[in-house]
Amino acid sequence: MRRALTLAILLIFCCRITSLAQKTPRPKGKISAAEILDKHVAATGGLETWRALQTVDAHGTFGFPAFHSSGDFDFYYRAPASDVFKLFMASHGQTSVGHNEGTPFSNHDAGRVGGINGVTVNILEENWLALTESEFDLRYTRIELVGLTGIDGKWAYALQFTPKVGDPQLRYYDCQSFLMVRMDLAQRIRMQKDGLEFAYKVETYYSDYRDSGGIKFPRQIRAASPDGDMVLNIHDVRTNQPVNDSAFRQK
Repeated sequence: MRRALTLAILLIFCCRITSLAQKTPRPKGKISAAEILDKHVAATGGLETWRALQTVDAHGTFGFPAFHSSGDFDFYYRAPASDVFKLFMASHGQTSVGHNEGTPFSNHDAGRVGGINGVTVNILEENWLALTESEFDLRYTRIELVGLTGIDGKWAYALQFTPKVGDPQLRYYDCQSFLMVRMDLAQRIRMQKDGLEFAYKVETYYSDYRDSGGIKFPRQIRAASPDGDMVLNIHDVRTNQPVNDSAFRQK
């Protein structure tokens, strides 16, 4: 029931703009989810380059549209199943969430920031983790094509990802470039430990892809929730550089 409700929340948005005029021609012919993902891997670097990927470290600033930077972030990934997203604000300290060989962990200072404008650190970690994936069967039991829609005036394929753990996701791939241009996730919030849980959708938009060590990563990520937007501006992305084990430890 929980997964069905989450998927319904996400699919409502997926289907609502398919009738709008787009700047690019509507794709013709049949295509499968597997073919879309193969083209995505090829467009972002190629299968051999992805197989050689061992680490990613990315750094930048975050803020709000039309405002200056509010803080800094770091993201680290090490194959096959370790990652961490760190958010730092001078007035609140640092908050980080991630996985150590697949086991979730979190660290935070006394003045922790769990989220901004309804976008949580957990959502931002998942946004980045999606950018490191090329072998999709490691985390997902099923991936299927569920629709065709418009993203910023261009046609995009919508794929539903059903993970082994957690809620379904929707990811959107540009029909011409096959870059991922949006990702929809369900954020679940419980205000009190034993209180009612409620959920809302967070839409994440990826743009300005550039090459980093043979793999394309976006240079801007904008996450939008019902409470507002949060923008990550990525200043540096490096691949296959040493990452200290301490980055993935529970403190």
